[in-house]
Amino acid sequence: MTEESKIALRANKVANIILSLSEMNNLSIQDATDIYYKSATSSLIEDGVADLQCRSDKYLASLVWDEFKGNDSK
Repeated sequence: MTEESKIALRANKVANIILSLSEMNNLSIQDATDIYYKSATSSLIEDGVADLQCRSDKYLASLVWDEFKGNDSK
C-alpha cells in the first residue's frame, strides 16, 4: 500500500467517524468535527495506536462522544 493510499484511507475513516458522531448525537458536521479533532482519540487514531482505525466508525464515534461528555462535565 502506498503512502498516498494510506492517507486517503485515513481521511475517509475520519470523515466517516465525524459523520457517525454527527448523526448519533444530532450535531452539525462542524460541531462533530470540532469535537473529533479536540479528542485524544483522534490523536490515537492518527498515530495508529492499538489499531483503533480497524474499529467500526460508530464505535469510534462513541469513544469520542464519551470522551467529550467526560470532559464536558468537569
